[in-house]
Amino acid sequence: MRSLLVLLLLPAFVQSQPPPIKLTVDSAPETKPSLRYELLPGGRDRVAGNAVLHYLKAHANRPAEERDPAKRKEEFETVIRWEEAAPDKLPAKDVAEYLKRYKATFRELEYGTRCKTCDWTNAPSAGTDSVEGTLANVQALRESARWLSLRCKVEIAEGRTDDALRTIQTGLQFGRHVAEGPSMIQMLVGNAIVHIFFTRIDGLLERPEAPNLYWALSALPKPFLDPRPGLDGEDQIGESFFPGLAELRKGPVSAGRALELVVKAVAFFGGQREGGGLGELGMRLAVTTIAELRQAEARKEYLARGGDAKEVAAMPAVQVVFLNSFARYRDLADDYRKWFLLGGPDAVAGVEKIGERVKKLKVEAKDDMIVQIFLNILPAVEKVFQSLVRTERRIAQLRTLEAIRLHAALEGHLPRELSEIKKVPVPTDPATGKPFEYALTDAGFTLTLPEIKSPGHLKASYEVTMRAKK
Repeated sequence: MRSLLVLLLLPAFVQSQPPPIKLTVDSAPETKPSLRYELLPGGRDRVAGNAVLHYLKAHANRPAEERDPAKRKEEFETVIRWEEAAPDKLPAKDVAEYLKRYKATFRELEYGTRCKTCDWTNAPSAGTDSVEGTLANVQALRESARWLSLRCKVEIAEGRTDDALRTIQTGLQFGRHVAEGPSMIQMLVGNAIVHIFFTRIDGLLERPEAPNLYWALSALPKPFLDPRPGLDGEDQIGESFFPGLAELRKGPVSAGRALELVVKAVAFFGGQREGGGLGELGMRLAVTTIAELRQAEARKEYLARGGDAKEVAAMPAVQVVFLNSFARYRDLADDYRKWFLLGGPDAVAGVEKIGERVKKLKVEAKDDMIVQIFLNILPAVEKVFQSLVRTERRIAQLRTLEAIRLHAALEGHLPRELSEIKKVPVPTDPATGKPFEYALTDAGFTLTLPEIKSPGHLKASYEVTMRAKK
């Protein structure tokens, strides 16, 4: 759970409304066979082994130059320029030469993404006291994805479609493996890696006579990222981040012991922020005061939740208030989890309603630092949910783009509206259940996500120019 608090503080995960994606494409019929190209390794390509071990080796095998801070700083601006360069402006030969040093890293990523299992429990980051280790590891994983993405960009620029698609395949599977690790940090980082390679798909579609990927996109798992490993991992390691919680749950303790344990928990979870820098003495006084004010309500609620009447009566005020606050948090966390796992438009609406409940409770209990500790965790859950919704919408939007290209190839013109496309099913927006917003332009068309009013949901759009036939 502390890892969820970390998510709220990481600037790398802050996302702003993106500009339209501008593409120039050809019409393109479906491939023969339909799944000539696949965007994840197929069953025939999978081998026995644990992918995690290869991913750790991929980072360990990075070139010596990358480990030199001075050298890294010197090269950083050049790499940024390559990443931002348009395909026709990319010095592909120079980039390819530079990436030769990552040959061992790429080899291990290939091996890992073809493994049948990905068990993060064997990774050094696993465990209850390893948030910092997890952050270090996922940063290393992001770096590996960065170089792999740059290699893919070179392959696209050089017109090596099959090589580029294999690299995209590696990148998407790598992102899935990272996202399905035992924490929400990994879920968010893995999802970010996945989106890097969706961008590479955009670049590939701009190539003259790029293959149609409608069926390749349609064959992807639904949902593309399984949230269960991250949710389960947070449950398994989270409660251990609350010092003394297990002891407080066993039964009544002395007032002094309860105060000691709760003050430690408050301090551990940002108590200096919540307590305004009160120091230990001030925090003890604040916790005691809150407990005295809240104990009657807390005892009543805790009994209604199934607490033993004799035990609850024997608990000091601090203990029962802390346990009841944790139970209130768990109610909200479980509500998030159920919508997380359901998915679809109903889930988007459900998560939004929980977010409003959390905001309301934060105001109502603004003077209760114990409740505020738990409430500060929950917005991170909502951010992760929104990131997974963006992934499902991105895939559906790409499928729709490819359905349009397919229709244009068969009929010789763009559809006037999406309902004219009959050859393949046209997906609706997974977040709203509504069709994508489609409009013809002088040069092509626009394809936009239906708007979701709640914050955090990005309104991505394509502005597509159809390349004139020679």
